[in-house]
Amino acid sequence: MSTGTVTRGPAPRKERDPAAGRTRARNRPARGFAVRILTTAAYLAVILAAWYLYVTLADVPSFLLPAPGEVWDAGRELVTEGQLWPHLGYTLRNIALGFVGGSLVGILLGWVLWASRTVREIFAPYMVLLQAAPKIAVAPLLVLWFGLSLTSQYALILLLVFFPMTAATMLGLRDVPADVSTLGRLLHLSRWRYLRTIQLPAAMPALLAGAKIAVIDAMTGAFLAEYLSADRGLGYLMVLGNTQNDTPLLIAAVVLTVAVGLLGFGLVSLAERRLLRWSR
Repeated sequence: MSTGTVTRGPAPRKERDPAAGRTRARNRPARGFAVRILTTAAYLAVILAAWYLYVTLADVPSFLLPAPGEVWDAGRELVTEGQLWPHLGYTLRNIALGFVGGSLVGILLGWVLWASRTVREIFAPYMVLLQAAPKIAVAPLLVLWFGLSLTSQYALILLLVFFPMTAATMLGLRDVPADVSTLGRLLHLSRWRYLRTIQLPAAMPALLAGAKIAVIDAMTGAFLAEYLSADRGLGYLMVLGNTQNDTPLLIAAVVLTVAVGLLGFGLVSLAERRLLRWSR
């Protein structure tokens, strides 16, 4: 080798900073959350601007469609006079109890239908017929049978919630991998332990997908029940605004109901991200 030849070794590796990596990992969810907040705010701004421009340029009468400011004033009046919180709390309680009860009934019924072919062939057609019946027609029957009480309201919410949870449970249990089922049998797990440790975790994606539908159905059922038979709640505020020709109050109650539904959907989505972190 000549004296002019220089032997070059491999380039030295740059040392990674573990602290910097952890900082980036912590900042990533925060940036994603900020982007979602800004995106939501932009959507709301577009809707409010289009609403305001329409009622202003088209000179729409207030009793047909009030401006956003009038709806805001109606909602603020509900807050300042202390009327909102009893109605909102009543609706939230009904939605929460109906959603939890309907989900438990749906999961249990879905497991029974999945486990027994005989039960599935007998009862599945009746469930489909019950779900196909329009709930606006079933609701007066529930009021007739159970009276103007919480029982009729919860019964309506349960009817709306249990079916998507039943279908999601059957779908999730059917999709449990065969090798996982074989492992459960080899370990001689009891039926309850097999359900708790293998089937439910494997079916969790389908269950949470069904819960997203069920929580919106619970909100719909609570609104419909209050609209027909309650003297409190956001549905009752809609009835009050309609009978008094108070369109701003009516639309404020509608906006609050939509916000409650979005809140429930967001909570289920948050639970989905937490529980299914392993699948990402």
